[in-house]
Amino acid sequence: MSATRILRRTRPIGCPKFISPPVRRHSSHAHHHAHHHAPANLEAVRSYCRELLRTHDYPSYILSTFTPPPIRDAHLVIRAFNIDIARVADQVSNLTVGRMRMQFWRDVIENTYAGHPPQEPVALLLSKVLHEDGVPFTKSFWIKVIGAREQYLGNQSYTTLDALEAYSEATYSSLHYLSLEALNYKSTDLDHVASHIGKASGIAAVLRGTPLLAAPGPNSIHAAVLLPVDVCAKHGLRQEDVIRHGGTAPGLKDTVFEIATRANDHLITAREMLKRSGDEGKGVAFTTFLPAVPTSLYLGRLEKVDFDVFDTSLQRREWRLPWKAYIANARRQF
Repeated sequence: MSATRILRRTRPIGCPKFISPPVRRHSSHAHHHAHHHAPANLEAVRSYCRELLRTHDYPSYILSTFTPPPIRDAHLVIRAFNIDIARVADQVSNLTVGRMRMQFWRDVIENTYAGHPPQEPVALLLSKVLHEDGVPFTKSFWIKVIGAREQYLGNQSYTTLDALEAYSEATYSSLHYLSLEALNYKSTDLDHVASHIGKASGIAAVLRGTPLLAAPGPNSIHAAVLLPVDVCAKHGLRQEDVIRHGGTAPGLKDTVFEIATRANDHLITAREMLKRSGDEGKGVAFTTFLPAVPTSLYLGRLEKVDFDVFDTSLQRREWRLPWKAYIANARRQF
């Protein structure tokens, strides 16, 4: 039956509701004296954020090369914020502490917008982007992404594939909306492209993370399977079997195939919308859509291993990403 599992267009996907982005860990020392030497401090803050990307989000680290210089700080702060918020779940021992961390980040955003950033690298860089560069970031995008991440702090499964899609819109799509705002783009067409790429990226991230959560390391509280419950039930997949048997769990490949197909549909829809957006999508705005490249590469690799998310090759760094991104950027198509 594996021969039938090929990622193809299954249906057109309708347009979205718009939502929001992600965050990170409080660095309590090392930056307290920083604002006394603003330029040096700014470079230290940038280095900190770049290192965060290099360590925890290598695709974004590679793609930052293609960001136009005037919005490099904006791109850096969006992606560093995302890492910090995403990592809260891994860094806290219980939900109460996790919620306190999320509230801390809400306060960071509020205070930074008000001109009183805490001595925290992401806050300091966001303050510079907002108040010196004058980037018109919509505050609610940051706040909504915190809320979406907080909702799933306990690593509970998504009840449905639609729920996973909504979560991806609230987090990953919001990063794209903020990136478009950094370029001062206000375009419904481009927002729709951003929405679909974000949904594809979020769904692919859950697939990629499945083996890591199902076989936790010594510091993890417990194993978890986040795959949408409705799709698992449809294919007779029991989540405890994923933890027990890994890639050989009955029904896992069919479940993964259906979820991956949804992600692929979003990429196809985004490509079609980008074509229809005309010159607007061919300009500098295209650089904000480059995260579609690593998502597309991952889905292609997943298809090659017959949708076995536990295949160890899928956890390796994608060596083709730099030149694939270069070609995509040159041709203005992913």
